[in-house]
Amino acid sequence: MRGLWTVLAGALALAACAPQDGPQPAVTPTSEAAGYSRDMSAADRAACEQSGGTVQRRGRMGMEQCVHRFADAGKTCSDTSQCEGKCVASAGAVSPDKPGVGQCQADDKLYGCYAELRDGKAPAAICVD
Repeated sequence: MRGLWTVLAGALALAACAPQDGPQPAVTPTSEAAGYSRDMSAADRAACEQSGGTVQRRGRMGMEQCVHRFADAGKTCSDTSQCEGKCVASAGAVSPDKPGVGQCQADDKLYGCYAELRDGKAPAAICVD
Protein backbone atom coordinates (compact mmCIF):
# COMPACT_ATOMS: atom_id res chain seq x y z
CA MET A 1 0.00 0.00 0.00
CA ARG A 2 2.89 2.35 0.81
CA GLY A 3 4.23 1.96 -2.75
CA LEU A 4 0.86 3.03 -4.13
CA TRP A 5 0.93 6.26 -2.08
CA THR A 6 4.45 7.02 -3.30
CA VAL A 7 3.40 6.56 -6.94
CA LEU A 8 0.26 8.63 -6.39
CA ALA A 9 2.23 11.46 -4.74
CA GLY A 10 4.73 11.47 -7.63
CA ALA A 11 1.92 11.61 -10.20
CA LEU A 12 0.32 14.57 -8.40
CA ALA A 13 3.63 16.41 -8.28
CA LEU A 14 4.13 15.91 -12.02
CA ALA A 15 0.57 16.99 -12.77
CA ALA A 16 1.17 20.25 -10.95
CA CYS A 17 4.07 20.97 -13.34
CA ALA A 18 2.15 20.09 -16.51
CA PRO A 19 1.06 22.91 -18.83
CA GLN A 20 -2.46 24.11 -18.19
CA ASP A 21 -5.09 24.56 -20.90
CA GLY A 22 -6.23 28.01 -21.93
CA PRO A 23 -4.49 31.37 -21.85
CA GLN A 24 -2.00 31.89 -19.05
CA PRO A 25 -1.11 35.24 -17.52
CA ALA A 26 2.26 36.59 -18.62
CA VAL A 27 4.57 36.57 -15.64
CA THR A 28 7.56 38.75 -16.35
CA PRO A 29 9.29 40.02 -13.23
CA THR A 30 10.49 43.55 -13.72
CA SER A 31 12.23 46.04 -11.54
CA GLU A 32 9.06 48.14 -11.50
CA ALA A 33 7.04 45.17 -10.24
CA ALA A 34 9.53 44.74 -7.43
CA GLY A 35 9.17 48.40 -6.48
CA TYR A 36 12.32 49.65 -8.21
CA SER A 37 12.64 52.16 -10.99
CA ARG A 38 14.85 51.48 -14.01
CA ASP A 39 15.81 55.16 -14.03
CA MET A 40 18.02 56.99 -11.54
CA SER A 41 16.64 59.97 -9.68
CA ALA A 42 17.89 63.41 -10.69
CA ALA A 43 19.82 63.67 -7.42
CA ASP A 44 21.53 60.29 -7.93
CA ARG A 45 22.33 61.19 -11.55
CA ALA A 46 23.91 64.49 -10.44
CA ALA A 47 25.91 62.77 -7.68
CA CYS A 48 27.16 60.18 -10.16
CA GLU A 49 28.33 62.79 -12.65
CA GLN A 50 29.90 64.87 -9.88
CA SER A 51 31.94 61.82 -8.79
CA GLY A 52 33.30 61.38 -12.34
CA GLY A 53 30.90 58.62 -13.34
CA THR A 54 28.55 58.29 -16.26
CA VAL A 55 24.98 57.00 -16.13
CA GLN A 56 24.55 53.92 -18.28
CA ARG A 57 21.99 51.16 -18.60
CA ARG A 58 23.59 47.90 -17.56
CA GLY A 59 22.61 44.36 -16.72
CA ARG A 60 19.80 42.19 -17.90
CA MET A 61 17.15 44.52 -16.49
CA GLY A 62 18.64 47.58 -18.19
CA MET A 63 18.66 49.66 -15.02
CA GLU A 64 20.54 52.93 -15.00
CA GLN A 65 23.72 52.68 -12.98
CA CYS A 66 26.60 54.98 -12.11
CA VAL A 67 29.68 53.65 -13.94
CA HIS A 68 33.25 54.70 -13.17
CA ARG A 69 35.95 53.79 -15.71
CA PHE A 70 39.25 52.44 -14.41
CA ALA A 71 42.48 54.17 -15.52
CA ASP A 72 44.17 50.82 -16.27
CA ALA A 73 41.27 49.44 -18.34
CA GLY A 74 42.47 46.88 -20.87
CA LYS A 75 46.00 46.56 -19.45
CA THR A 76 47.42 43.03 -19.75
CA CYS A 77 47.55 41.26 -16.38
CA SER A 78 47.90 37.89 -14.74
CA ASP A 79 46.55 38.72 -11.27
CA THR A 80 43.84 40.97 -9.84
CA SER A 81 46.43 42.69 -7.64
CA GLN A 82 47.80 44.30 -10.84
CA CYS A 83 44.52 46.13 -11.54
CA GLU A 84 42.28 48.77 -10.01
CA GLY A 85 39.42 46.31 -10.49
CA LYS A 86 39.74 42.64 -11.42
CA CYS A 87 42.06 40.91 -13.86
CA VAL A 88 39.63 39.05 -16.12
CA ALA A 89 39.59 36.83 -19.19
CA SER A 90 36.74 35.41 -21.21
CA ALA A 91 35.25 32.33 -19.63
CA GLY A 92 36.92 29.36 -21.30
CA ALA A 93 39.93 31.38 -22.50
CA VAL A 94 41.98 30.46 -19.43
CA SER A 95 42.44 27.30 -17.43
CA PRO A 96 42.45 26.55 -13.71
CA ASP A 97 45.68 24.57 -14.09
CA LYS A 98 47.65 26.44 -16.81
CA PRO A 99 49.05 29.98 -16.61
CA GLY A 100 47.18 32.58 -18.61
CA VAL A 101 46.79 36.30 -19.10
CA GLY A 102 43.80 38.61 -19.03
CA GLN A 103 42.97 42.29 -19.03
CA CYS A 104 42.12 44.74 -16.28
CA GLN A 105 38.38 45.28 -16.25
CA ALA A 106 37.16 48.45 -17.93
CA ASP A 107 34.91 49.84 -15.21
CA ASP A 108 33.29 49.16 -11.86
CA LYS A 109 30.18 47.49 -13.33
CA LEU A 110 31.34 44.11 -14.64
CA TYR A 111 28.65 42.07 -16.41
CA GLY A 112 28.80 39.03 -18.65
CA CYS A 113 30.74 35.79 -18.37
CA TYR A 114 34.34 36.01 -17.22
CA ALA A 115 37.05 34.32 -15.19
CA GLU A 116 39.08 36.25 -12.62
CA LEU A 117 42.81 35.55 -12.75
CA ARG A 118 44.83 34.99 -9.60
CA ASP A 119 48.49 34.03 -9.89
CA GLY A 120 47.94 33.61 -13.63
CA LYS A 121 45.23 31.00 -13.20
CA ALA A 122 41.45 31.10 -13.28
CA PRO A 123 39.99 28.59 -10.83
CA ALA A 124 36.40 29.34 -11.89
CA ALA A 125 34.28 31.42 -14.25
CA ILE A 126 31.10 33.33 -13.46
CA CYS A 127 28.28 34.92 -15.43
CA VAL A 128 26.76 38.12 -14.06
CA ASP A 129 23.67 39.55 -15.69
